[in-house]
Amino acid sequence: MRNNDIKEKEFRGLIFQIIIAAIVTFIIIQFLGRIVIVEGISMEPTLSDNDVIIIEKLTQRFGTIKQGDIVVLKIPEILSNNKSYVIKRVVATQGQHLVIENGEVWVDGNILEENYINGNETVIANPLYDDIIVPEDCVYVLGDNRLPGRSRDSRAFGPININRIIGKSWLRIFPINKIEIIR
Repeated sequence: MRNNDIKEKEFRGLIFQIIIAAIVTFIIIQFLGRIVIVEGISMEPTLSDNDVIIIEKLTQRFGTIKQGDIVVLKIPEILSNNKSYVIKRVVATQGQHLVIENGEVWVDGNILEENYINGNETVIANPLYDDIIVPEDCVYVLGDNRLPGRSRDSRAFGPININRIIGKSWLRIFPINKIEIIR
């Protein structure tokens, strides 16, 4: 074999490996999960600005999004500042009766135990959404940062259709000193 033939064969092998890596990456991003950078403070203290997390896409495809799950939603028509995605906590799912009253969140007559929130109360942002039965195929989401003006969520824009969920938070990978499974 000539030297050029060997280099050409190595080059073809390299191109083949790059194509395979691109296909595998596409499949992972499309069907299994992706890396997301948190923007903003609406989920503090659970998640902070610039945290890097991995979201998984299998739960909404093959399972059920549940109360307490932290999800990434694609809702560009609702958001401002050219944002398309938000990360929020599901506090009620379809058919559940949610009431925000006296600074507390009630679901189906039970007060939510929310030891993860920032602030001592949940204020009403829009009276249309403070006493609501969550419609079919929808979720009611809130940010964990309940200090006034810190989270734009279902209190302002109402329940969100589950087809807007692109993934469920799974693992924080940055900053390194905060690596953990997200709950």
